Amino acid sequence: MGEQGAMVQPLGDWLQVSRAIEVAIDGVTEVELDFRGGSNGWSIRENIHHLVESNVVACSIAIAAVGESSCAFDCSWMTPDRSWMERTGYTRAAVAPAIDALSALCRYVASLLNASPDVLQREVKLLAVPGEVPYSMTVEHMIRQEVEHVQLHLQDITEALKQRPR
Repeated sequence: MGEQGAMVQPLGDWLQVSRAIEVAIDGVTEVELDFRGGSNGWSIRENIHHLVESNVVACSIAIAAVGESSCAFDCSWMTPDRSWMERTGYTRAAVAPAIDALSALCRYVASLLNASPDVLQREVKLLAVPGEVPYSMTVEHMIRQEVEHVQLHLQDITEALKQRPR
């Protein structure tokens, strides 16, 4: 596969994120969305909202990179812990609208990225922790990292679903 084909792959994987979440929770009831498990002890609902939030931020970073190479993005305001989940309503909010929004947003951003052939190789400077030095990564690496991030949380969802009665 040529260089262009290699660059398109992470976008294809990213476009499947919302579908992977839908498959993971197929048949899960509202009550079961509140089952907890996995590495963070978060509920299935909280994991889903966290994944959507993380990908919304990734989309914003990607759009910033389309607009300006080597842009800086401060995502240090994100604190996905128990109090964050409560304040944002992730402990109660419906997941279907979040998944739908994620699907549409990823399609939109992928279309922007496809229209700018070099954008996947552009670097962004990310500030993840207040007071620390920003670090650089390519847009492609960020997208690959988000896809891996989703896979980890889908494993947590699988763990939480082990509570289901057989």
